Amino acid sequence: MQKSAITKLKKIGLSEESIDFLLQFYTGAVNAYGIISLEDLYGLYKDIKRQNHDYPEITFDQFLTFGEVTGSKLLEHYAIFSPEIINKYFNDSGIPLTSPLLVHESVAWKEDSIHEIWYLYMDLCEFSSKFYLTPDDLRDFAEHQETADDRAFQKILAELKAFGKPLDQVESQIYPNDTGINEITKLVTYAYQTSPGNLEAASEEFENLSLFYRLDYGKHTFQEICTLMKRALYDLPCWGLGGYTYGKMMGIPKEDITENDFFDDSFYKDDNDLFDLDEDDVLTDHLQQLGQALLDLASDTHPHAAMRKKASYPKRLLDKTMKKRYADAGFDTDKLDFLHKFFQAAVNLYGVIELVDLAQIYEDIKDKNHYPDISDDEFIDFAELVRREKVPYYVFEQHELFKNGIDLEFERILVDADLLGPDGLKSLEGVYNVYFSEYANVYWEPEDMLAYTGHQQEKEELDMLAYFTQLGSRDAKIVSLESKDLARKIVDHFLWTSKSGFQEADPIPKEEFRQLLANGGKTLNKEIEDNVLELIRNYDKNRHVYVLKGWTTDEWNSNLDIHGEQVQRAKAMQAILDMIKKSKDPE
Repeated sequence: MQKSAITKLKKIGLSEESIDFLLQFYTGAVNAYGIISLEDLYGLYKDIKRQNHDYPEITFDQFLTFGEVTGSKLLEHYAIFSPEIINKYFNDSGIPLTSPLLVHESVAWKEDSIHEIWYLYMDLCEFSSKFYLTPDDLRDFAEHQETADDRAFQKILAELKAFGKPLDQVESQIYPNDTGINEITKLVTYAYQTSPGNLEAASEEFENLSLFYRLDYGKHTFQEICTLMKRALYDLPCWGLGGYTYGKMMGIPKEDITENDFFDDSFYKDDNDLFDLDEDDVLTDHLQQLGQALLDLASDTHPHAAMRKKASYPKRLLDKTMKKRYADAGFDTDKLDFLHKFFQAAVNLYGVIELVDLAQIYEDIKDKNHYPDISDDEFIDFAELVRREKVPYYVFEQHELFKNGIDLEFERILVDADLLGPDGLKSLEGVYNVYFSEYANVYWEPEDMLAYTGHQQEKEELDMLAYFTQLGSRDAKIVSLESKDLARKIVDHFLWTSKSGFQEADPIPKEEFRQLLANGGKTLNKEIEDNVLELIRNYDKNRHVYVLKGWTTDEWNSNLDIHGEQVQRAKAMQAILDMIKKSKDPE
């Protein structure tokens, strides 16, 4: 610990022995609970102290000050986040945070923002009901003691290969100066510890990482590796269980822990009874055939089993690092500038598009625009590099979005960051809604892609933000930070639902809108309703729609040739329904 920090702590009455005790106590706590408020942690300290007379006497103010001082200096084990920042900008639960949060270092590394950390904390509180483990001495958790199960799991990982090389010789993709083995160990552990005691979460994460690293299991099997992994995790404190271990809470002996190697398909075996007819029903065989056809048309074509609840993605790199990587890959300034603009324009027009489709659009329009010559390899190399750059979109590998995804270089998927919902990489509904959309059967191709590098509908979006901000103000010259934040949330929600094509979702979130009106001392009336509807109409007018593959609504409506299977199924379904109705009600 830095001398300046020790000096500050001594000034509030802490001895060196007390400082050393608190460092061990905090480290043990963050290892056991992952994220915990210092108020709750001090309560645990007092409970343990009643039974453990080795604990020194420490006041609540000293306890808080220690956290604030060391949390801003030490990032080896934990960080501290202030309640003022969280309550003002991130806390939408309606329950104010009253003390700082103690956060494990791996959470600070893994989550993209304070917003994500806050949501994770809320999830952990919900999973555990804040029923925290109260051990004899929390300092016992300050350092993990390696077990035979840990060693068995590490041994089998060391026998795997990634990209044709031993896994321990492959560089980590997230953690600096680390190996692939350590990254996999950390990420499967994190997946388990942030779950409500779900060992299958670790198996799912290992499956993701297997695809990401293109692991060669050699003589081993997925089931064998995951069984050893689960047994290594069995005795670790699970944050979603309030620090209790899987074995303690579930009561399952460790030797009974195995990886499932079966799939129960009984739910899907027989859907024929959905159109069973009563004995008294006199419908003909012809109508039964129509019913089966309707069932076939109504069945969901989206491979839900392949979708993920959340996506993994490598950490973004610093600009100077990216500049060096582009230079090492041989990109000159002109090509690099063109590719950045071309990719950004594509995301603005389509929201979601595979690299192979984007490359085809480039081929179709490059000659008339005198674009620079870009080879397929350059498209692939740029897509792989820009994944790590700080840009307002993602370039996902197939396995990062789909459980059964096979990573092919030309099938990487560009995704507008706005399509990720409020929970970021844990909110993929909008991405899937656009990706699987079949309203249009072909992409709209612009005369010049580079004409769309700017933010689509930027003026209309700013007009909307300005109007909602004004609604939350009682004085045109003074707007509270809360109202500005509410206005931004309302517009962000609208953009998400609009771009994603969620017809069933409210475009304006009700609770935030009510609070905004209350802040401005206003009540909903016809004038406000008309103004909001006009803003929405202005935004949608002439907009290139993601679920229509970049076509505007007017273009799509006027060109039946571009209508996709989703439209044809809807028309066929309606025709069958009309036939059934006609057969039931003969003239």
